[in-house]
Amino acid sequence: MKPYAATLTALILIFSLSCGSAQIDTNRASGDDHSNAITGLNEPDVTFEDRTDEVVSQAQRLIHKNAREGAVLSQRWYTLKRFGQYQDAIFSASQIVFYGGLEKEVRAHLGRDYTSLVALEKDQEPGDIRLFSAKRESSQHDLVIIGQNGREVALKTIIRLIYLAGFADAERQRKHRNALHSFTESLKVFLSSRSARQEFIGFFAKHGVSSPDTVLIGFIGDTRALLKAQGIHDPELYSDESLRINWFKNANGRKVLLVSIDYNRIYASRAEDLIEAIFAVSGASPPAIVFLGSGGAIEDPSIVGQIVTPTMVLNGDPFPARQHTGVLVHLIRNKAVAQTSIKTAHASVENVVVETTRWAERMKSNRVRTVDQELFHIMKAVNSRANVQRVEMYVGILVTDNISSNVDGNTDMTLEHAEETISKTATARREFLANILTELRILEPDEIRSSQQRR
Repeated sequence: MKPYAATLTALILIFSLSCGSAQIDTNRASGDDHSNAITGLNEPDVTFEDRTDEVVSQAQRLIHKNAREGAVLSQRWYTLKRFGQYQDAIFSASQIVFYGGLEKEVRAHLGRDYTSLVALEKDQEPGDIRLFSAKRESSQHDLVIIGQNGREVALKTIIRLIYLAGFADAERQRKHRNALHSFTESLKVFLSSRSARQEFIGFFAKHGVSSPDTVLIGFIGDTRALLKAQGIHDPELYSDESLRINWFKNANGRKVLLVSIDYNRIYASRAEDLIEAIFAVSGASPPAIVFLGSGGAIEDPSIVGQIVTPTMVLNGDPFPARQHTGVLVHLIRNKAVAQTSIKTAHASVENVVVETTRWAERMKSNRVRTVDQELFHIMKAVNSRANVQRVEMYVGILVTDNISSNVDGNTDMTLEHAEETISKTATARREFLANILTELRILEPDEIRSSQQRR
């Protein structure tokens, strides 16, 4: 047996014996109504399930685990980056309520409860969580957060909110003493009954997207630039809460769909629902799928800034006993392995707070080198197909940060600086994508392009 195959077999055995995957619920939705008035839209087929106990208790467990096992991420930075400027609005609210779902459906649901729902941010990005002041006739107000419909999106938001209360300065502790004392009791979580899969299928139907030959997920600006350089111009552009896409109906004779990862639209297990939705609109012939995501190195700063090609992905969540069915490790028949010299065993987690120093040590000891939040779910959807052998997968991970088992180490390669890494890697990303697009015959080989230019 080859050494890598032996390692792979050992990994599968180790994790299969010691773990089971975390069960992820994916009840989500979105929409495009951003007016300040409560809409009168009635969607009787959509309900919102109260998931407060589950999500808040899980958030508290992860926070305690993070403190106990050593944080590898600056939680203050992680929290204040999103909520820092809204602390007073959050702490003065009677309740802080997260709704995962389409905004128009959330507004319809809330119409009977509030007199107004006013956005705190001007021109809020529809794919991210959006904050609203929700006023009652009694002059009380709630802070309503509308975000992507997904357990992990809700979990990430609640974790940040709990941390926010802990980071309150002395002045805010005096000003909001009573609210901070019982802050977790003011948190509520409701998720839509419209699944992300239904949401995405509806999006594709609305915009006439069907039977793509190739789907590229992530860094769509790089792919669009490569196609434009070969004279493939003017895709159809569609964007709302659900997805941001570029749809090429004729890219050298092929239908090509580009899907953006930005602003949590396909965060974590929403990526699984996206792949299932793509298969649903593709008929009997599945498209080739190219995934170029971003992720972290695990105790391996030397690969930060490079693109790696995973050959397996496992569920790296810390509470695996929650799942009773399914598999832990997915093999990836990764056709992109010829494009890089670095092949990795990979992990996916539901939230970055999972990544503690003890977690990093465990991953390193089992030779897992990289981690993200989507790939496990993507491969779960692919490997669930009856004709899985027909699905061509090209998977690359741009490594943007390092997760160290030493809390004081590699502070210049943390998640805070990931955007700097991304900004420096445009050339490497485009070279990687150009090689794959050439293999898929969407781009012409260099020698053909050169001869055409000489003419």
